[in-house]
Amino acid sequence: MSDKILLKNANLLDVERGVITTNMDILVDGEKIKAVGKDIPTDKEKSAQIDCSGKFALPGLFECHAHLAHLRSKNEETKKQIMEDFGTKEADELETQVLREFVIKGITQVRDVGGPVDILRDFKDRISGGELLGPDLFYAGPMLEKSPLVWEEQNEELPGFTVAVNSTQDAKNIIDQISKEGASLVKTFNKFDRDIFEYLIEAAKEHNLPVTHDPGTPFFHSIPMDTAIDLGIRCVEHSKGPWQVVLKKDLKSEHDSLVNADPKDKGVLREKVFKLGVNSISQERLQWLMDKMIQNDAYCCTTLHAVKYMRKQQSEESNGAMLEKLKILEEMDRYFTQRMIEANVKILVGQDGLLPQFTFDEMRYLKEAGHSEVEILRGATIYPARWLGVEDQLGSISPGKRANVVILKENPLEDIENIEATYAVLKGGNIVFRE
Repeated sequence: MSDKILLKNANLLDVERGVITTNMDILVDGEKIKAVGKDIPTDKEKSAQIDCSGKFALPGLFECHAHLAHLRSKNEETKKQIMEDFGTKEADELETQVLREFVIKGITQVRDVGGPVDILRDFKDRISGGELLGPDLFYAGPMLEKSPLVWEEQNEELPGFTVAVNSTQDAKNIIDQISKEGASLVKTFNKFDRDIFEYLIEAAKEHNLPVTHDPGTPFFHSIPMDTAIDLGIRCVEHSKGPWQVVLKKDLKSEHDSLVNADPKDKGVLREKVFKLGVNSISQERLQWLMDKMIQNDAYCCTTLHAVKYMRKQQSEESNGAMLEKLKILEEMDRYFTQRMIEANVKILVGQDGLLPQFTFDEMRYLKEAGHSEVEILRGATIYPARWLGVEDQLGSISPGKRANVVILKENPLEDIENIEATYAVLKGGNIVFRE
């Protein structure tokens, strides 16, 4: 292997400024980028050179909402669906194939927001040790919420997928555990007692673990989006998150009066609000919430792919009532995403799945919602690096950063579809794909 790699004459995308500088060289030495500039001198005998003339260089991409542990699911139906989506019949090689596919498509980092910490740690150790080719993993470990657990059944096929946090001691124990297991973040979900939620956030800070929050299924959130932001959360998962917070005054009053009511009464209101759709929203409260996000530098990982995928699966099963609800939820996802785009809220690119193609689908859905190419690329590069606190290592191409680099044949700023026109990929300074 050559001591160094010189990427010659590339059109370099500066994701922070959103501009391209032509005919730039990128010198890679070991796992790091050593220099970036024009006509960088190097010893040809000790350097491999890749001619990138007419090509476009950008930092390796992040997938920001994955659940990779499902690659080891014990549920045969889950495995069958993953294999069908991925297009393979090799169940035994599934995790090897999928993790490799992320990297050779240019997704060199994954933020995993829910799965057994032992499985994710094993993936990370095997990847870093060279046994597997896969993305750099930043994982949360289990999803955390108050009992009873919404996704309890997931623990049957993936023990440790979700963990109950019913006391401050529970919070301390799980944060200590996942920190020792190499977690890079914490994922809170659905129900929480407020005092325990606050304690957990402080415990996570002591371990330098940022917390991302999913308020839960629509309505009756114990930690709604605005409260989470006030308590220090800087990322909210799924674009449906605002809905409960921004209901019109009469609906919000009715909603709040039913928080502790019988589930049947809650269901009546839920049906009413679903039928109203966008007409259930107070535009003033929505603007207030968007302003709060901007003022607190809070991100949203919109996961438009998730509901679209569920709707596709439901359509195949022909469940009319559920299909109609998913159609409404898809419309609301798109609407809230459009409003966040208009308000300049920072959006992370995440699919809520585990296959690389879904990440590119998410980029297309964001484009259809009105997001610009440069902001989509920021949401897959510099924004997640900043949120995770690894901006000094990843997220842009500059000296001293990890040499995770993608070379494209076409300009991604002209059309986000070009993100799949991969010519070469470097991960940790190694050429893992070259056309």
